Amino acid sequence: MRMIGLLAIGLVVAISFGCAASDMADDPKSMEPNMTADLGLGDSADSILSKYGKPLYKKGRMDTEGKKIEDWFYANAVLSFKDGNLNSFKPK
Repeated sequence: MRMIGLLAIGLVVAISFGCAASDMADDPKSMEPNMTADLGLGDSADSILSKYGKPLYKKGRMDTEGKKIEDWFYANAVLSFKDGNLNSFKPK
């Protein structure tokens, strides 16, 4: 009987920790780029990649001056990089 009680308590603790961790992981505000947060024009692509992770997809193009522009598409925003630095931010 004592063993069953300890297992039940362990199960309750494991479920409560699992629920708390999933709430933090499901919070899209902490993982999405946002201009009002720590995102600023001129930030490097590497710093944004380390802060927000990989975008859903990327698309490259050339501007009129022949410079490479890369658009990163996140769920709630599109970030445009010119020469590896953030050039514009467009919320969806």
